[in-house]
Amino acid sequence: GVEVQTDYVPLLNSLAMYGWQLTCVLPTPIVKTNREGNLSTKQIVFLQRPSLPQKAKKKESKVNNL
Repeated sequence: GVEVQTDYVPLLNSLAMYGWQLTCVLPTPIVKTNREGNLSTKQIVFLQRPSLPQKAKKKESKVNNL
C-alpha cells in the first residue's frame, strides 16, 4: 500500500543544458509527515559535468603569442 513518487525530470532537464549529469541519489534517514499523513524523505543528489579543456587551450595560445 505504499507508493513512492519522485520527479527529478524538471531539475535534470534544466541542469542538462549546462552539461550536468546525475551520478547518484542517496536517501537519508530524514522522514517527515505532512498534514495529510503523507511521508516525505530527504535525498542527496550528486551531479557532475565533464571538465572543459577548451578554456585551457585558449590560455596556452595567449601565452605562446607573447
